[in-house]
Amino acid sequence: MVIRAMTLKELAVAYRVSRSTMRRWLTLHTDEIGRRPDGRQAYTARQVEIIYQVLDLPELETLAK
Repeated sequence: MVIRAMTLKELAVAYRVSRSTMRRWLTLHTDEIGRRPDGRQAYTARQVEIIYQVLDLPELETLAK
């Protein structure tokens, strides 16, 4: 699996939740994930990797899209 930078919306779609739910989940783990780089809408590939570790992997078919 290739891990790439993703926006909040892309992560929400991958996990099949609303953006507000995704934002709430990520806020709970800000210490591990860190904040998005200043002025950036996307989380870095490294941050996405941490998100996958903290929240577990989303279903694989949503990642392929």
